[in-house]
Amino acid sequence: MITHFRQAIEETLPWLSSFGADPTGGMTRLLYSPEWLETQQQFKKRMAASGLETRFDEVGNLYGRLSGTEYPQEVVLSGSHIDTVVNGGNLDGQFGALAAWLAIDWLKTQYGAPLRTVEVVAMAEEEGSRFPYVFWGSKNIFGLANPDDVRNICDA
Repeated sequence: MITHFRQAIEETLPWLSSFGADPTGGMTRLLYSPEWLETQQQFKKRMAASGLETRFDEVGNLYGRLSGTEYPQEVVLSGSHIDTVVNGGNLDGQFGALAAWLAIDWLKTQYGAPLRTVEVVAMAEEEGSRFPYVFWGSKNIFGLANPDDVRNICDA
């Protein structure tokens, strides 16, 4: 199992890190930037190709869903954010979303459909690098995002 994950990570982490890569070896994916949009779209394609149902919510959080057979209304959610700081590292944020997807894919391959629904989330934003409002993605998931808080916000 560990060998499988190591190989899967070695194959997919450089691919995901290529979106927004900069010449210094880091990457920059500010919320709603072209690099961020491309990353979300490409990650969506990969999750869909692996058999997950994908969708975006109203702020841009990306979900990949594998429906449960016995308790589909009960959801186990795992993931992280996909945005970065300027010149961010390849393990911050995106690794959590990537690891969640790879784990669900492995579990599906080994055991078939789960009893409970499992979902990957690539949250829209955590860092606050572009706008002075952090955790936009997770706040939306928990119903804490207030559109009035960001209506007149300025791009950093």
